[in-house]
Amino acid sequence: MNCKFAAAAVLAGLLDACAATTVPRSGAPQPGSERLRGYVMSRRNSDFIMVDGKELRREVEYGWDYDHALALRKVFDLDGHLLETAELAGADLGLTEAEQARARALVVADERLHALVDRPDVVIWAGGFSFRKPEGQDCVRGSRCIHVIAAADHGTTAVAHAIVDLQGDRVVYPFYQPADGEPGPKFHGE
Repeated sequence: MNCKFAAAAVLAGLLDACAATTVPRSGAPQPGSERLRGYVMSRRNSDFIMVDGKELRREVEYGWDYDHALALRKVFDLDGHLLETAELAGADLGLTEAEQARARALVVADERLHALVDRPDVVIWAGGFSFRKPEGQDCVRGSRCIHVIAAADHGTTAVAHAIVDLQGDRVVYPFYQPADGEPGPKFHGE
C-alpha cells in the first residue's frame, strides 16, 4: 500500500511540475524579437549628492528612453521617490539583457549577415561599447548605436562586425571596419 501511495505521490508531483512549466508556443515572442520601447534601466546604484550644502545618500539610475531617444539619469530618495530627471547627452550606457537580445536578433535577421551568423558554431556579442559618428545621418545624437561582433568556431574566429542602432531598430553598418587606431576587432588577413 505504501508503494502505491509513493508512486501516486511521485506521479502527482511530476504532473504538477509539468503544469507549472511554461512551454513556449510557436506564436510566442522570442527574446529579442520585438522592438524596444519605453524606458530601459541600464544600471542603478547608491551615491552621495550635495543638497543645500549637505551630502545626502541617493539612489541614482541610468537608462535609455526609447520613446524620446535619449539617455537619462534619475535620482531617487531612499524611499524611492523620484527627485530629479536629467538628460545625459552622449552617455555611454551598458546594455541590458533585452537590448543585447534585440541586437543579436537584428543581426541574425539582416539579409546581408544572416548566412554568416545564423549557424550553431557562431557566438554573437553585443554592446562592448557605444558607437558615434557625428557626421552623416546614422549614429548621431538620439541614436543608440552599438557594436555587435559575431565569431565562428564557438567564438574564436571573427566573421562579422556590425553596428546596430537599437533606437532605429536596424543594422546600420553590416560590415563595419574600424579605422586605424580606432577600437575594434581586426579580421584575418588584415
